[in-house]
Parts: sequence; structure tokens; C-alpha cells
Amino acid sequence: MTTRSTLLALLCLICSALAIPARAQTAEPSPTQPQLLRVFVDCYECDTEYLRQNVQFVDYVRDRAVADLHLLVTTQSTGGGGTAWTAKFIGLGRFDKVDRTLTFNTAQTATSDERRKEFTRIFKLGVASYAVDSSAGAQLDVQWVKPTEAKAALPAKDPWNYWVFRTNLSGNRDGEESANFSSYRMSFSANRTTEAWKINLSTSGSYNKSVFDLGEEDGGKIESTSDSWSVNSLVVKSLGPRWSIGGRASVSHSSFSNSDRVFTVAPGLEFSFFPYSESSRRSLTTLYTIGASHYDYKDATIFDKLKETVPDHSLATQVSLRQPWGSMYASVTVSQHLNEPARHRVSTYASADVRLFKGFSFNLYGGYDRIRDQISLRKGGATPEEVLLRRRQLATGHSYNLGFGISYSFGSIFNSVVNPRFGGGGGHFIFF
Repeated sequence: MTTRSTLLALLCLICSALAIPARAQTAEPSPTQPQLLRVFVDCYECDTEYLRQNVQFVDYVRDRAVADLHLLVTTQSTGGGGTAWTAKFIGLGRFDKVDRTLTFNTAQTATSDERRKEFTRIFKLGVASYAVDSSAGAQLDVQWVKPTEAKAALPAKDPWNYWVFRTNLSGNRDGEESANFSSYRMSFSANRTTEAWKINLSTSGSYNKSVFDLGEEDGGKIESTSDSWSVNSLVVKSLGPRWSIGGRASVSHSSFSNSDRVFTVAPGLEFSFFPYSESSRRSLTTLYTIGASHYDYKDATIFDKLKETVPDHSLATQVSLRQPWGSMYASVTVSQHLNEPARHRVSTYASADVRLFKGFSFNLYGGYDRIRDQISLRKGGATPEEVLLRRRQLATGHSYNLGFGISYSFGSIFNSVVNPRFGGGGGHFIFF
């Protein structure tokens, strides 16, 4: 046999081997082939890889349009610093209008492994009643773990009276031969949340320093430093399922904003168009505040002020939705100085993450501020170093930000297989 004939025979053999799995992949399932429940998991906070590894009596699909069940998961922070989970099971197709909702909480001290195990347990409970009508139904069973007396007993009294405290201290330093950067941050908070009251107390501070060595011929070293700190408080009293009253008070300092001290007090009233209990899925609120701020400036301002007291008020409206088609958030805030009505600010922001049709989705976010209330600007022009290094706030009539993205996926609808070999991302591989 010639070399050419040998190569042709080898090529035919390889093509035949490759065609076998291709034909098997595209073959239509037989009428008697078992069908598992198809589930679309819609959850930002969940460890879906762990879920696929530990719950294997369903098929996980990546598109809602081909699913039998849509699981929509939303979370909120609890007063104790933990997380309140709401799992909405939405029936599709043959399960249309067969919906149910399960809720559970995870503690602040829960590890990521404990959170994902608890979510997996709730997932099994919610999906089981749908899965009994699938090919896995004959193999499903119920297991009950009898609680011990220690678990069954509930504490008679909270020794902390619902107060939760958090503290954080962090810093970083990096550099190279001609530049170095350092940054330090700290924060502390004390929160108490009940059905009737919400109390938040917090303090934070930061210090940043940058050093650039331009060489003796170009000006030597340039140093840029900035620091800020604030102490904040919020007290809110519930007035029912839709109304609440409260107020904020704060004192702050910012070298960037020319503020040596700023004292602010602002009571307010909020109305929710939907009950607060539905806030994990939909929320529409309007908040009105009125108060005053006292400014002590580090340097004289463009209005020749070293200190002043400014009465002001604001109206803020926010809407947020988390639905099977995606999520959306928008806010509009209008603030105004009562002693100088021409000084005002209008801030808008919106974001959306929407599934338009099978496999196609888009996300968009953007914000725009109309600024007419810059009263703390330093008098005099800024040096090139101050502008380039952002060492002082500059006059502007507006600010904006915008971002968008689209995604489209096609191919296999299933994503139940987990294969962690060689990690999840790209890289350089060396084979020996």
C-alpha cells in the first residue's frame, strides 16, 4: 500500500469516528426516552455550579423559553446583618400558573458553604413537587431530620437587643521606580432593625497619597494627598405598610471638596406605592426631606465665604423591579437651596438588564446630573497638577456616565454538566 493510500484510509477512519458522536448528539429522542424537569435558575447570588453538582434529578437549562420551571431568587439584608432569601418558583408550559414562593434567612456569620447548602435544601423542597411529574418522580423520596432539643429551643431574649456592629480596616500600597501609591480606609457601623424602627449609625474615613518622581530636570517629585471622613446617623419609624418617617444627621470632612466641617440635619417622610413587604420584587417610593447644612470651609470659596448655613430640601423617587423578564432600576432626585432657589441639582440614574427573546439580552446603565449648587469651590484657579491629580473639585455644570452591553447565546440548551478541569478561564499551558 502506498503512502498516499495509507493517509487516505487514516483520514476516512478519523472522519468516521468524529461522525459517530455528531450523529448521536443530533439524534431525536425516542418517545420512551426519560425526560427530566427543565429548570431555569435566575439568581445572581447563588452558587449554581454547586447546585448542579448536588441536585441531579432535574435538567438545568440556560434559556427561560425552553424551561418547565423558572426559579427567580431575590435577596435583602436583614436587621441582624444576614440575608433574607425569596425563592419564587414560576411554572411554565404544562405547569403554567402553578407558582409557589419559599423564603428563608441566612445569618451574618454564615459561611458561603453554609449559605449554598441552605439554598440547595430549599431548592430541593421547592422543585420536588414539580419533579414528581417527570421521569425522576419514581426515584424521589422525602427525608426528615428530627431536630435536637438544642435546635428546637428558641432564645427567650436577644442579649444584643437587635444591635449589630461591624468594623473594617484596610489599606494598600503599590508602586514602581518613578511612582508609588498608598491608601488607607476604616469604617465602623452599628445598626438596629425591627418591624417598627430602623437605626443606622456609621463612621468612615480614608487617606490617599500619590508620589510621582519626574526627575530633577522636569520638576522633581510631585506629591498628591487627600483625606476624608464622615459620621452618619439615620433613624426611621414605620407608620404602616406604606408610610415611614425619619431623619438623617451627619458631620463630614473632605479635602477634595474644600470642606473642613459640614454639619447636616434633614428630617423626612417617605411613601411606598407598593407595600414594603414586596420590596424584593418591586418597589416605588417617594421621599421628601427638608433641613439645613452648616459649612466650615478650609479656604475661601468663589463666593468669598469661609462659613455659611444653607437651608435646603429634596424630593427623591426610586423604582426597582425584579421580574422573570429581567430587572430594572431608576431614580430621580431634585434638591434645592431654600435661601437661593437658583442653586439646585437634578440627579438621574437608570439601569436595566432585560431578556428580549430566546438567547438574547441587553443591559444598559446611565446617569446624568445637572449641577447648579457648587458653593464650596475654592477661590482662584487650579494648577495643572491639581487638575491632573484630582486634588481639588472643579466647577462644572453637569456630569454623566453611560454603559451598555448585549449578549446572544445559541446552541445546546442544557448546562447541567460541571467540568472544573484546568480552571474556568483562559491562560498559558505548558505540557511536559
